[in-house]
Amino acid sequence: MKSMKNLMIFGVTALVALSVTACKPTYEAPVDDPVMTTAPADAPYEMDFDQLNDDVIDSFSKTHVVFPFVKSMEISGDNDTKNIEVDIDIQEGVADYAVQVLLSDVTKKIDNNAYIQDFRIKQADDTQFGSVYDIYSYTYKVTCGGEALYDETIQPGTEIPLDPSVDGNKIMESVANEQADEESTEAGTASLN
Repeated sequence: MKSMKNLMIFGVTALVALSVTACKPTYEAPVDDPVMTTAPADAPYEMDFDQLNDDVIDSFSKTHVVFPFVKSMEISGDNDTKNIEVDIDIQEGVADYAVQVLLSDVTKKIDNNAYIQDFRIKQADDTQFGSVYDIYSYTYKVTCGGEALYDETIQPGTEIPLDPSVDGNKIMESVANEQADEESTEAGTASLN
C-alpha cells in the first residue's frame, strides 16, 4: 500500500515536471528595432493627403491645445501639382492673433506629419516650418461666416508669413500659469484680511 502511494506521488510529480517543461517556449524570436529607411534622394515625393489630414487633426486632439473657435478644418493636396491646401472655417469674433497661432500650429503639424510619411523631410521647430514647404506650395484659407479672412498661397521655397516660434501649447500653459498666480495672490490677500 505504501509503495502504491509512493508510486502515485512519483507519477504525479513526474506529470507536473513534464507539464512545466512542456509549457516553456522552445524558440523565442529576437525583438529587433524596426528597420526605418529613407527613400532615395532622387525619388519623387508622394504624400498621402487623406492620411495627412487625419494625422494633423488627431495631433490636435492629442495635445491640450484647444481651438474651440474652429468649426471645421480640412487638409488636402495634389502630388502632381505639388500643392498642400488647408481650409479652416472659424466662428465669429475671434482675435486675429488667435487665428495666426492656429495657422502657425497647423503649418508645423502638417510638416511634422509629412515627415512621418517621408524621412527626407526636415521637421518643423521654433525657428522654421520644415522642408515640406520647399517642395510643395502651401495654400491656407480661413473663412468666417462665408467671408475669407486669409487666402494665401506660398510658393515652394518662399518664406511663410507666420511666426514659427508661436506655439499654442506654450501660450495655453502661460495663460494657465498666470491664472494660477492670480488666484494664489488673491487667496493670499483674502487670508490677510
